[in-house]
Amino acid sequence: MQNLGTLDNQYTIISLASDDIYRIYYAARGNQNQINYIIAIEGNNHDNNNDFPANEINILNILHNVNNPYILHFIIHGNGQLILQNEQPRNVAYLVFENANINFSLFACLTLGRFQERHAKLIFKKILNGIQAIHNANICNRDINPGNIIFDDNYNPKIYSFDFSCLNANNLQDRGGKIEFAPPEIFANQPYNGFKYDIFSLGQLLFYLVVGRFGFQSSRDNDSHYTLIRNHQYDDYWKLSLPQNLNLSDNFKNLFFRMVAHNPSERPTIEQILNDEWMQEINNLNAEDLNILENQVQQELQNRRNNLLNIQQQIQQQNIEQEENQYR
Repeated sequence: MQNLGTLDNQYTIISLASDDIYRIYYAARGNQNQINYIIAIEGNNHDNNNDFPANEINILNILHNVNNPYILHFIIHGNGQLILQNEQPRNVAYLVFENANINFSLFACLTLGRFQERHAKLIFKKILNGIQAIHNANICNRDINPGNIIFDDNYNPKIYSFDFSCLNANNLQDRGGKIEFAPPEIFANQPYNGFKYDIFSLGQLLFYLVVGRFGFQSSRDNDSHYTLIRNHQYDDYWKLSLPQNLNLSDNFKNLFFRMVAHNPSERPTIEQILNDEWMQEINNLNAEDLNILENQVQQELQNRRNNLLNIQQQIQQQNIEQEENQYR
């Protein structure tokens, strides 16, 4: 087992899993129980108060009690000394989550291309089930995107980022997460409903799953792709937005347009999405056929993970060779 350092004398840091401007994520192992965890530490852009927002901790504690396999479950919030190799020890606040493949995100999967519709349906249905559980706890996420969905050892998608989550879904005004996944009411500076925000983000995520790229760069008025959606110029939108020779079902197209509708009141609820015509194919599968589909999707995800690991190893080898050449 790799050892990059220790945290709070309780955890051995195994590796840097991922980082962004908000969080640094480490894979770690408990020194007492030898269980693997994910450790989140505040990113450098946050105030150096060595703590997490109380609102986020409250939300994580609520979700800890939500019994849903598609949410990455929070365990504890702590403070302690982080000691990493070649770095000065520093005191940090940290969050501990259950173990998952945090370096194997849906975004990483999609760098290798789109999913066929049938496989996308199963993945998307699981994501919907996770978001539905979050909404049922009266929490809106406001940061749904492929980078915030990771896969566990059984290749089930888990939602893990709650930086922008909020208990009050009504009359919100702050911007939330990534611009590409934000609904048009954000840019109009209007009070908005956080659940409708999430539905819009899920629509963009669905397009990414099935097509392999964004449906639009943003829902601002100056985005040519989204302008066609806002004006109900659907045929023109597909001519502009789809790669050649990619044929998609009408049910998919109709669901996507409803989810990213300019008017929030026209967007469906998660329950309506789960019961949409596009989902009926897998909703109606018997147990045997559903198991076959599960195995197919797991195999595809496993192949993608292996391909990503091979690419990562090739890059590491190239970096080593470049460093060696510098000293020759």
